[in-house]
Amino acid sequence: MMNGYVHTYVKGLDERIEGGIPKGHIVLICGPAGSMKSSFTFNIMYNYVRERKGKALYLTLEQSRESLIKQMKKLNMDPDKFKEDIAILDIAWLRKELEESGEKSINWFDSVQKQLVSYREFIDYDLLGFDSLDALYTLSAIDNPRSALFFFFEKLRNMKITALIISEMSPERLHFGKYGVEPFLADGIIHLDLERIGKTVGRFISIVKMREVKHPTDYFPLLVDSEGFKIVTR
Repeated sequence: MMNGYVHTYVKGLDERIEGGIPKGHIVLICGPAGSMKSSFTFNIMYNYVRERKGKALYLTLEQSRESLIKQMKKLNMDPDKFKEDIAILDIAWLRKELEESGEKSINWFDSVQKQLVSYREFIDYDLLGFDSLDALYTLSAIDNPRSALFFFFEKLRNMKITALIISEMSPERLHFGKYGVEPFLADGIIHLDLERIGKTVGRFISIVKMREVKHPTDYFPLLVDSEGFKIVTR
């Protein structure tokens, strides 16, 4: 395992998890719709390159590049400031290209993996944001998803990068993966949750799992403002 940590850049959280996410980890960023999974993930990547810790690639399978950039700029994160260090790959063009080629049976796990390897030759990134596992499932018609996931995670691990993998959750069920194997394959799980408080909805964050790190499993209130992400503690 590589030495060092990738900070979460959530004020009040990193010091509670020994500095952040160990480099080389594959971490699931889980939560229901509206819990700011994409923004949380991009916040880590944006500040990582801003502090010149390395380079990053954000791969999106569903949200367009233009939409993502617009969303991040509203949170005071302008990726155009660091064009040489952070790349946003919208995979929609690849979907169209493969469909127009007449390809009937596309192994999206392999196709996405090849894109990740190809882009690493361009920008030599060491931090990946992947949005999302559920979109990959929707595209893929595979007989054995658990086996496909195992090999997909292993290929990411062999790339020796830190990977933040977004995973959608149902608000009603506390499952951190569609097929049940994802939590075991991942090195860490960060859960972003929503809770109705009176007439408002509050956001919460918990480090459910993080190998090689001592951490609390409390759910902390998560606030997002012009200064970034922070937790509220007593």
